[in-house]
Amino acid sequence: MKNILNFATHIQRMHIHYFQHDHFEDLGFIGDWAASHHFTTSCTRLDQDPVFPAHETYDWLVVLGGKMGVNDAAVFPWINEELNFIRQSVQMGKVVIGICLGSQMIAAALGARVYKNTEPEMGFYPVLFNANAKADSVFRHFPDALTVMHMHFDTFELPEGAISMAGSEITACQAFRYGKNVFALQFHFEVSVANAPVFIKEITPEIVPGRLVQQPEEMLSHIACCELNNSVFAEVLDSILQEIN
Repeated sequence: MKNILNFATHIQRMHIHYFQHDHFEDLGFIGDWAASHHFTTSCTRLDQDPVFPAHETYDWLVVLGGKMGVNDAAVFPWINEELNFIRQSVQMGKVVIGICLGSQMIAAALGARVYKNTEPEMGFYPVLFNANAKADSVFRHFPDALTVMHMHFDTFELPEGAISMAGSEITACQAFRYGKNVFALQFHFEVSVANAPVFIKEITPEIVPGRLVQQPEEMLSHIACCELNNSVFAEVLDSILQEIN
């Protein structure tokens, strides 16, 4: 009983800091999960005030999506500082989770090349999880294939030392794990049924013609997928929490 109480007390003291790059791309389901596990949260709005916290103030770092790219430092000068912060977080053993742009930021922080993909992926399309995922204590919760929300033009090479966990038709690496504490997902697992309509409305101006590009009406017809995705994501986050405690 004492160990259980100590574990619960430790969880209550855990704190997530997240980097938000656009006004509408917030924690989404991750925020719901964090609240249910008694995490506290704080945010750096890089689109408004790119001030970074002291490393001792957080336990987990979540790097969210955004319309900018890793290679846009000439337009967004805080990108290089963000990459350095992520690199330090990884080295310090913080749990670091990246989604879409966040996964690309992690890849770049680990020394991998980020570049334009052969074509964009925009909408709900399947991701296929490989044998590495099946054997991994965290990624094992993913099924063989899952239809998820994509919204990206860029992709990346697998960082040295990282393990690829999933791919899609045109993207060799859709997810990877680096060491015990770093998890990168090219797709939007944080989008929920509740906030998907807002997300889709806000990204509509970015939609371009393409073979793997859905129009908003088609995206909206698939938002029920978010419920299953969030359920799987909850198991993934639970496993990360168990591993680090």
